Amino acid sequence: MIKRYDAPSEPLNPYPDAPTPIAAFRYDSALVLVRLKDAVKMRSGEDADYLLGRPFAVSWQDQAGIWTPLIVPQGLITDLTSVPRLFRFLVGRVGPWLEAAIVHDYLYIAWQDVPGRGAAEQDRRFADQMMRAAMQAAKVGPLRVWAIFTAVRIFGGSGYRKGAADRFIDMCDPEVTVQLQPSAKARH
Repeated sequence: MIKRYDAPSEPLNPYPDAPTPIAAFRYDSALVLVRLKDAVKMRSGEDADYLLGRPFAVSWQDQAGIWTPLIVPQGLITDLTSVPRLFRFLVGRVGPWLEAAIVHDYLYIAWQDVPGRGAAEQDRRFADQMMRAAMQAAKVGPLRVWAIFTAVRIFGGSGYRKGAADRFIDMCDPEVTVQLQPSAKARH
């Protein structure tokens, strides 16, 4: 059975020390998602989980013009964009906001891996603002940006404070790597 972990292999603090407005945002690498062939057997919600197959690099700029890198660790467990079924006509689980949702997922759980840090409202606000800036950088329409941002501000607090027990999978785990290789049957 694939083991789930409660911390990335190299935890980092992705949050600024003080409230900092985000002036600009950019994507620095491709988003690589993996859905293991055994994913449906491991599902914990309505759909199977996805894994971040490689570190996902983005950067944000503060109002002084300083760019700060942010790396979402490989192995992050994600459910893509969490959207109640009722609202999926407006925002689907995938779309141009997906990368922003992955960054947001990470920022909603990363506080658990920073020694001495708790679920601080300042960090939650930063995560939500980062998602908005990331959606704007991806050219998501203003109505959808507003709807998604407003929804996470209104409904995201309890999920942020609750955190997540199983947040990562070791992508080098032999039970993972064997699923990433084509089987002998698939080659014939």
